[in-house]
Amino acid sequence: AQQRLWFLDRLRPGDARYNSAVAIRLTGAPDHEALHAALAAVVARHEALRTTFEEADGHPVQRVHPALPVPLPLRDTDDLDADLLAEYSRPFDLGDGPLLRALLLRESAASHVLLLTAHHIVTDGWSMGVVLDELCTAYDALAQGAAPELPPVATQYPDFAVWQREQLSGPRLERQLAHWKERLAGAVAPELPLDRPRRGEEAGPGAVHTFTVPAHLTTRLRELAREQHSTLHTALVAATQALLARWSGQDDVTVGSLTPGRSRTDLERTVGFFVNTVVLRTRVDPSGSFRALLAEAAGTVNDAFAHGDTPYQRIVEAVGAAREAGRNPLFDVMVLLHPDPPAATAPRGLVTTPVTVPRQAATFDLSVEFVPDGTALTGLLEYRTDLFDAATAER
Repeated sequence: AQQRLWFLDRLRPGDARYNSAVAIRLTGAPDHEALHAALAAVVARHEALRTTFEEADGHPVQRVHPALPVPLPLRDTDDLDADLLAEYSRPFDLGDGPLLRALLLRESAASHVLLLTAHHIVTDGWSMGVVLDELCTAYDALAQGAAPELPPVATQYPDFAVWQREQLSGPRLERQLAHWKERLAGAVAPELPLDRPRRGEEAGPGAVHTFTVPAHLTTRLRELAREQHSTLHTALVAATQALLARWSGQDDVTVGSLTPGRSRTDLERTVGFFVNTVVLRTRVDPSGSFRALLAEAAGTVNDAFAHGDTPYQRIVEAVGAAREAGRNPLFDVMVLLHPDPPAATAPRGLVTTPVTVPRQAATFDLSVEFVPDGTALTGLLEYRTDLFDAATAER
C-alpha cells in the first residue's frame, strides 16, 4: 500500500487527497511550550513519523531518522475553515520530511484549535487518533513539570511492513488473488446518473455535504445488524448498495471500503498506514426485503475482510478490470464507517472538542463516510464537483 501511494505521489506530486488530518479545539489556556515538547515526545516514539522515502532503482526505500523535529507554529485566525483548509492542502515532500506537521490556531485567548496533518503513506485514521491521544497524555504530564509516562510501542510500523511483505508472497498470495478473481469476475461499477458527462479526467475538485443519521435510525440499524450476526458497518454498506441499485437500475452493485489492517493485537497502538481497500460486490434484489439484503451483504463483507490483506492494486491486475480514464477500477463509490479510535485524554485545565477539517478534493465519484456522534451518526458525502451538483448531493 505504501508503494502504491509513493507511485501516485510521483504521478501527482503534492496531491492533497493523500493527506490525513485531525483537529481539536482546546478551550482554556494551553501551554504552547509543553504542547510542542509533547509533540516531540510522540514523534520520537513512532518510527513512521520519522520516516522519509527515497528512490532506489525506481522503487521507494524507507529511511527512518533518529530525530525529525516537527515545528508547532502559533497563528491567529479570523477564518478558521479557510486556515484549516489551506494547511490541510499544503503538499508534503516524501523525500524530505517530516511527513507530519502541526499548527496551533488562536481564535481567542481562551480558544485554540490544534491541527495535525500527515501524509497517508505514514498514517491512517486510527493512527491519527493514537497520535492525538498520546499527545494529550504527554502534554498533561509536561504541563505539570513531569515526564510523560507512555507504554512502549509493541511493534514499529517498518517491522510490520517487512513481516507483511513476507506474508503476502508465494502460494498464499496466489490463493488470495485466485479467490478475488473468482469473486469479482465480470464486476463493473454501477452507472449513476450524472449532472455532467465524464471528460476522462482524474478525480480532483470536490465538496462535502454533511447530513445526520438520527439516533433512532442508527439504533434500528444496529438492531437489524445484530439480528443477522453482523455489524453497523455492514448495515450501512447494504443501505448504500440498495440506494445505488435504485439510482442505477442495476442489481449487481460494487462499492469500495477499507479494512483496518490491524489483525494483530500488538498493532493497536502502532502508528502507520495499515488500511487496505477491498471491493464489496452484492446482488440486490429490488423486490426483496432489507433483511435479506443485509444477510447477503454480511456474507460479502465477511468474505472480503477474510481476504482483506490482499493489496488492492494486485486485485485489480488479477481480475483484469476494465480501465477507463478518470474512473477508479471496479467501483466508483467508497463507503466508510469511522472506528472509535482511542479516546484522547483530556489535558488538565483544558476542554477538548473535535473540529471538522474542511476538504475540497474528491478521491472517488462519491465517498460516504459515517462518523459516530454519540448515539447518532454524522454523514459526510464527498462528491466530485465536475460530475455532480450540490443539489444532487443533498438529495
